[in-house]
Amino acid sequence: MLESKPSILVVDDTPANLTLMTGLLQDDYQVRAATSGEKALKIAYSDNPPDLILLDIMMPEMDGHEVCRRLKSDEKTRDIPIIFLTAMSEAEDEEKGLKLGAVDYITKPVSPPIALARIHTHITMHRQKKALILSQQMLATEINEAADYILSALPAELNGDIVTRWKHIPSTALGGDAFGYHWVDEDHLAVYLLDVCGHGVGSALMSVSAINALRSQSLKGADFKQPSSVLAAINNAFLMEDHNNKFFTMWYGVYNRRQHTLTYASAAHPPAFIRMGDTVDKTELLELTTGNLAIGYMQDMVFKEACLPLKQFNQLTVYSDGVYEIEKLNGEMVSLLEYTDIMKSLTDVKVTHVDSILKTMQDLQAEKGPFEDDFSLLQINIHRD
Repeated sequence: MLESKPSILVVDDTPANLTLMTGLLQDDYQVRAATSGEKALKIAYSDNPPDLILLDIMMPEMDGHEVCRRLKSDEKTRDIPIIFLTAMSEAEDEEKGLKLGAVDYITKPVSPPIALARIHTHITMHRQKKALILSQQMLATEINEAADYILSALPAELNGDIVTRWKHIPSTALGGDAFGYHWVDEDHLAVYLLDVCGHGVGSALMSVSAINALRSQSLKGADFKQPSSVLAAINNAFLMEDHNNKFFTMWYGVYNRRQHTLTYASAAHPPAFIRMGDTVDKTELLELTTGNLAIGYMQDMVFKEACLPLKQFNQLTVYSDGVYEIEKLNGEMVSLLEYTDIMKSLTDVKVTHVDSILKTMQDLQAEKGPFEDDFSLLQINIHRD
């Protein structure tokens, strides 16, 4: 399909000048003409605005400067490039026009080669700008759709002897966080959170692919009741060399309801926390980490796991580094040690604390508004009668 010719609106109250410019432009452009400022505004505000306006300054009733001022003050027309076409050549007149938003000046009598070169330059720049804006809008739409998909894939909350609550707040740029939990069988609950390096569509697509592989239990050779086996299988499925050098950190745990234990393994991920005790008045906070390299570094890596006997009251907190890596008013980042102190202060295992943790981190943040990284926080209360 052939691209349509760019359209130019020539505004001049002298018919001879309109005829001259129309003849000069008609081979390469769609040319429309207006003999007054009011007619020019009507065409510019129409559903088919021009790609560029050649605007005379000296006109009765409404001069070119006023036409330019009105066009540049309206959101619909402010981006249309305006070239003043005038016999006026004083420097102060040119300065006034440029300050009003015009992109160029062509003086009469017109030199056709110079006029055509300048018009072509500004038409090309305007079309490139419109294409860039459209591309950015389409990309923003796709990013929003991807963020909505990630949010829709997050799990429903559980209630009863196992209570789950979570917060997932995407950053200004599409990130690579994803998490979930599901029953492997009637006795084993798998809990997992991963964080792909970087931001953007690539990181998001990788996180969605990885979380879907976990949720659907489709990893080749994985025993989903054994965290070290899951990390080894997902590592081989998402090698950096096959995924544009992207890797991810991960924490994966399995609660065995029959044995009342938590088996877990981590891959370069921030340590999970568990607060546990046989009474609600006397609990301790533990960090759950097993070291290990991040997922994707090399094939056939061996991952360590650990097993923890649980007590009557247990509260597991899994999170991404975007929860605590926040710039404070003094310009420093919140450290993992500071975040650990926050977790130590939350001693009530009968309730979940995702809302209060979020508020605390928002209060610490220097720049109020969206976080720079995804905020992903999952808390699970496990109570045994």
